[in-house]
Amino acid sequence: MPKITVHNSDTGEVKVFKVGYGANLRKGAVFNDVVLYKGMAAQLNCRGMGLCGTCLIEVEPLENVNGHSLIEKLHRIGPNQKLGCRAKVYGDITIKVALKDL
Repeated sequence: MPKITVHNSDTGEVKVFKVGYGANLRKGAVFNDVVLYKGMAAQLNCRGMGLCGTCLIEVEPLENVNGHSLIEKLHRIGPNQKLGCRAKVYGDITIKVALKDL
C-alpha cells in the first residue's frame, strides 16, 4: 500500500496515511480526514469533479502518480503539480497541499 506524506502549506501540519494501489488521492484524503484545500475552498469546491482546480497539490516523485489528464491540461497546472481529484497513486509520495484558494 502506497504511503502518502502530506505537508499543509497553510498550517504547517504534516500527516501520513496509506491508500490502496491505484487509489484516487482525493478520496483517500477525505477518508483519512486530510484537507487538500485552502481557506473557503474546503467548503466551496466541486467535490472531486475536476472543475474548480482548488485541490491543486505538488507531488514528489511525480512518477508514482498517473500522468496529466485533459482536465489538468485545461487548468494549465505546473509540471510537478496535479489535481488531487485526478491523481491515482502507484507508489509512496510526498505532497504539498493548500496551494490555491478561491
